[in-house]
Amino acid sequence: MTRKQKRLAVIAGGMGFILAAVLLVMFAFSQSVAYFYMPAGCGRRRRPAR
Repeated sequence: MTRKQKRLAVIAGGMGFILAAVLLVMFAFSQSVAYFYMPAGCGRRRRPAR
């Protein structure tokens, strides 16, 4: 492999690794991530019982 091919392989591998990590995080948090809370909804949320 030439130097350029090695560099491209490392970049492609790194991007693949990052993509896999992002997909795993999104899958893990798919049900529990809230991207935005309305101000009125913050007061109505359940509070944990002590």
